[in-house]
This record gives sequence, structure tokens and C-alpha cells, in this order.
Amino acid sequence: MSQFQIDSSDWKFKLQKEINEPSDPRLAIDELRTLIKGDIFLKSRMDDAFMLKFLRARKFQVNKAFKLIQNYFEAKEKNPKLFNLTFPSKNKVFLESGTVFMLPHRDQHGREIYVFRMDKVLPGISIEDVFKINLMILEVISEHPDTQLAGMIAIADFTGFKWLKHYQYLSPYYAKKSAEVVQESFPLRFQGFHFINEPLYLYTVYSIMKPFLKEKLRCRVHFHGSNFNSLHKYIAPNILPTYFDGNLEFDPITWAQQFLSKEQYLKELGQYGYNR
Repeated sequence: MSQFQIDSSDWKFKLQKEINEPSDPRLAIDELRTLIKGDIFLKSRMDDAFMLKFLRARKFQVNKAFKLIQNYFEAKEKNPKLFNLTFPSKNKVFLESGTVFMLPHRDQHGREIYVFRMDKVLPGISIEDVFKINLMILEVISEHPDTQLAGMIAIADFTGFKWLKHYQYLSPYYAKKSAEVVQESFPLRFQGFHFINEPLYLYTVYSIMKPFLKEKLRCRVHFHGSNFNSLHKYIAPNILPTYFDGNLEFDPITWAQQFLSKEQYLKELGQYGYNR
């Protein structure tokens, strides 16, 4: 499988058809904007790009897109400690550590690839910190139209996991919060979750979570252990770093520097939300 070429018009047409995107989405955008205006307690972005992001996440079902917008802002209202974003500059050292980052190339389906590496976690970084940084990453990547169409996949690498040091990262509470984000409150198509060198206790956490996951999401969860050939069945090795038995030489600090430049955009998001 070769590196994905994002300029493929056939690829875009296929995905637009898959999510029922009309050739002219202005009517759906206007309908969604009208629904938002009817929620008098909500101060939301009202630009076309914001509307389109939520419509694509719900396959242009306007009422479902509106419900997603409400869920998105209600999550921030109900859990301000988790959902009110900090800013990248406050987490510069963590971001440059290579614990979390986006790979530079999309997969063969055009999906962006997120990576979490347990063995790079710095002392003093909590699961709450990682959760909030992940939300910031989702906010940034969800602005890209191609990512709205194709979605993203995640790789969580538990290599180096030590119970006394890392047990908080297997918190059922944060696993449940993450599932809520994925299923109910974020405008992005989550297309796959891949776990590498996962500890046994992760299966216990997953068994607790599984009944609350929709069937389509359950089918997108994959445990690979130390079998990189298993991972390569889903993601081509030529776009994976060498520590995943891939061919890519990649320094996450490059991504971190790009992400740090998004600070103003993330600050601007803070002005929106419910006021009641």
C-alpha cells in the first residue's frame, strides 16, 4: 500500500457519497444554523465551516448534527475541569516528549493517525492532562475538511507499562469519558482504535466499557499485543514509525511545533458555550 494522495477527486466523491453530502450543502447548513439560533442559551460559532463539520459527522442528518452540537457544548458545561481547554504552550515540554502526536501521513483510506506512547509519559503528567491535550488535538485536526470526510484512527502503545507508575491510564472513569467523546459529543469520524503491547488489565477495563459501546465502534477496536504484522493488516508499514516495525523515520517534535502554533485558535474556542 502506497502513501495516500489527498488530492484524489475520486476519493473525495466516494466519501461524500458515503456521508450523504449534497453537491450544494447550503440548505443543510442554513437549517442547522436556524436550529442553533433557537437554543437561546447557546453561544456557538455560526460560520459555514463549523456547521459543515458537524453535518459531516452525522451524515447530513440535520437534527442529529444539532444534537451533536448541543452534546459538544453540554460536555464543556457539565465537566469544565476536563473540557475547558488549557493551551498548548502550557504543555510544551509534554508535547515535545513524543507521548502524543499525529503521524505526518494519512493511511490508505485518507484517515489521520494519532499515536499515544506510554513509555514516553513524563513524571507528573496525569491522565487528566492527557485527556485535555487529546481534546485540543481533536479540535485542531477536526478543522481539516479531508479529516472530516475520512476521519481518524488511534494507536495506543503500552510498551513500558508499569502498574505502580501508570495505573491511572487504565482508569475506567476516563475510559468512559473518552467513549462519550467518541460516540456522543465530538464532530469527528473515529474509524479505528489499535492497542499495542496492552497490559492484561486493559481487557478488564474494556469488558466494563464494551456494553456501552455501539456495535460499529466495538468492531473498530483491535488488540495487537506485540504482533506488528497484525497492526500492518490495517495500517501500511511505510507510514508507521520504526518502533511499530514500520519504515518511517519521524521526530514528533516537528508535529509539536506545528501544534503549538494553533494556540490562538484554541483560545478563541473558549468564548463559546452555554450560558444558563
